[in-house]
Amino acid sequence: MTLPVVSITANANRPIRLTVRVTTDGPPLTPLTRDQIFTSGFLRFLNDARVAADRARGNAPRNAAAATTVSRYRQLERDVRGTELLSSKEKLMAGLPNYATYFGRDMMMTSLMMQPVWTDAMPEFVIASALRKLGPEGDVSHEEALGGQAIRENAGEYNAHMSQYFRLRQRERAAADTALRKARALLVDLQKVRENYHMRDDEFQLPVVVARYLTNPAVSSTRKHAFLVDSSDGRGPRIGLLLRELALVATLAAPYARDPVVQNLVASPRLDATHWRSISWRDSNAGYANGRFEMDINAIWAPRALESISQIVTALHTAGFDPHELVAASPSLSKTPLRDLLFDPAFFQRAIHNWRGAVNYFVVTLTPEDIRMRVQQKLAWLPAEERAYWRGVLAKTAADSAPLNFLAISLDSAGKPISVVNTDPATGLFLRDGADVSANAVAAVRRDVSAIMRAYPVGLFVDSLGALVANDAYAPPSVWEAFRRDTYHSPRVVWGREVNLILLGLANQINGATDSSGKVKAPSEGMISYVDEMKGALMRTYLAAEASGLKHNELWSYEITGGTLKPIRYGASTDVQLWNVTDLAVQFILTRLRFPF
Repeated sequence: MTLPVVSITANANRPIRLTVRVTTDGPPLTPLTRDQIFTSGFLRFLNDARVAADRARGNAPRNAAAATTVSRYRQLERDVRGTELLSSKEKLMAGLPNYATYFGRDMMMTSLMMQPVWTDAMPEFVIASALRKLGPEGDVSHEEALGGQAIRENAGEYNAHMSQYFRLRQRERAAADTALRKARALLVDLQKVRENYHMRDDEFQLPVVVARYLTNPAVSSTRKHAFLVDSSDGRGPRIGLLLRELALVATLAAPYARDPVVQNLVASPRLDATHWRSISWRDSNAGYANGRFEMDINAIWAPRALESISQIVTALHTAGFDPHELVAASPSLSKTPLRDLLFDPAFFQRAIHNWRGAVNYFVVTLTPEDIRMRVQQKLAWLPAEERAYWRGVLAKTAADSAPLNFLAISLDSAGKPISVVNTDPATGLFLRDGADVSANAVAAVRRDVSAIMRAYPVGLFVDSLGALVANDAYAPPSVWEAFRRDTYHSPRVVWGREVNLILLGLANQINGATDSSGKVKAPSEGMISYVDEMKGALMRTYLAAEASGLKHNELWSYEITGGTLKPIRYGASTDVQLWNVTDLAVQFILTRLRFPF
């Protein structure tokens, strides 16, 4: 297709001034400036980086350190401007130029990761946006379709209704008339925004975001109360919408809370006779290795959502609400498991306890013999050049000489682990209380960090590249083939979001185990070793992502030629990605760690 080209040439030797007016038939968004988005502490940090870059700029052509200082500020400023582009009072867009619309998961994950650098108003915008788009059952919208995408989806639904009408009109007239009526209703407004409620992780994420906001002591109870009674979005007070969403979470969690057997975990719906549809962030066809029970939802998000509901209940009382009274007085809410949680404290605690134990279904333990056998089988399946390269890595690192413990990416329909090593435990590292250094907690952290940092093809880590998002060496060959066909969440890619979660998660462990001066709080030999392990993992992860030269991409890949691994851009990566600008929080946090970095 050839588009029209307009050429403008100056008749005189002076600039041409143009005024461009952009119009839309959609409601305008209210932009947010950096002063509204970022804390004063972060803006001082950004200004310090600018001043340092200005001082270094003259030496940058001749001095590598000066060039790095200049480059660092440019990237910080780019990410700040990217955040401004994606942020509005009404919603946070997921990316540009791709995904330039609301994505609930991206928005909420970014809100959690950016908490150290965002103003207190930003969670309010995020929560209000999510509540505004809740489905009838309290579902959080995964994404919105608007403009041309809305027209395509509405037209597709129209065609489906009309097909049903023609199929039924001779034998079931009433049903045919219903289909025709639905089709005609769509024609009234083919551009009507559509919401996608097919995912489940965002249901469990919203309570975590809300709990962080409501328990923030920097926000007054008066402000929290005003925010929750606000009904300016036209859907009633936000407190009612919030309770509806919490009721859905309680309903989803109730079966396992009451009877903690594997089949009561949150399950994916069928995609077809032999496949399960993804309901979390690895939303490619191969993402969860065709598992029915996804680890991140069941082992990370569901337990924390219930813990967050408990925190929300307490915080609501402080903000001037009685959630027990509100739920009991609601004809719809009073019949949900949310009422059971609120009015039966013993059941509430049992529910949290049961869900905290769900992680045990996903634990995989492999001996060195298991590792060597399965890794060699996978390497034999690879092209010769890649096989030779990874065998060289094994010879150099001896990564296959020690046992490996990790959390499987998912469980199959029988509740058995699908043994794909993955980066999702980084979310748990990020969300957990880093100050909990009990023996069991530290052992779990070490398990998760070790699997991420073990050299691929045993674990996930690749020098000068980063942690691969998955390693399927221990899974059946059918999983290898699925990832070969669909590489989006495969062992071929590193995700920027996951790198930032790993870094923030490791920083969380370090800060939790050390005091304000950087000293280990309980300086036993074991704790000193633990903190050193976290610091080493953080340094390796940071340096590998930096060395890739691609860390600000949404995701990146690699190619192996001539015995060398070369980082390459992933084809579908987008230029400005909401959860990639979380590197701003990473940079801010890292400068405050009390050890040489």
